[in-house]
Parts: sequence; C-alpha cells; structure tokens
Amino acid sequence: MQNNFFEKVGRILEQARSNAKTAVNLSMVYAYYEIGKNIIEEEQNGNERADYGKYILKGLSEYLTENHGKGFSVENLKLMRRFYNVYSKDMIGETEFTQFKNLPATDNGRKFFLS
Repeated sequence: MQNNFFEKVGRILEQARSNAKTAVNLSMVYAYYEIGKNIIEEEQNGNERADYGKYILKGLSEYLTENHGKGFSVENLKLMRRFYNVYSKDMIGETEFTQFKNLPATDNGRKFFLS
C-alpha cells in the first residue's frame, strides 16, 4: 500500500517538473522571438544595413555570451531574426506547444528546422 502512495506522490512531482520545463521552454521561445524582433528593428534603423547588421550581430553575440552564457552565436542570432520573420506572435500563441517543444536542441538541428 505504501508503494502505491509513494508512486502517486512521485508522479505528482514528475508532472510538476514536466510542466515547469514546458513553461520555461515556451518562455524561451517568446524570448527568442523578441530578440529576433529587436535585431530587425535595430538593423532597420542603421544606415548601411548590411555592414551595420554584421556589426550589430557580432557585438550583440559577444555581449550576450559574456553576460548570459552560451547559445548566442552570430548564427543563432540570425536564426532568431529569421524566427521572427517567419512567425507572427499570434501564430506562436496559437501553435500547439508540442511543435515548439520538439524544436531541435542542437545548432544544426535548429538550422535545419528553420531552413
């Protein structure tokens, strides 16, 4: 009888942890979308867009990596910019979260997904 009780409580914890991961993942999807939006808005304010875009991505990559850790390479920032271009914010909110939850975790996987 105790084993059933222990397992029941264990399942509650497992579900809560799963829900927390889902919430964090969705929050990061929105953050990447907003980063992409801000990159585009900043680039469009630049005079020589191509040169300025390269400069701004490199500088932002260095800043974010230094202050927030790995995952903000120039290539990843380009993917975030593309993510913003491909999806509207409403589409993100209406999309089944499982589609975002299953986004590849590796750089190469994300590149393939967004290509």
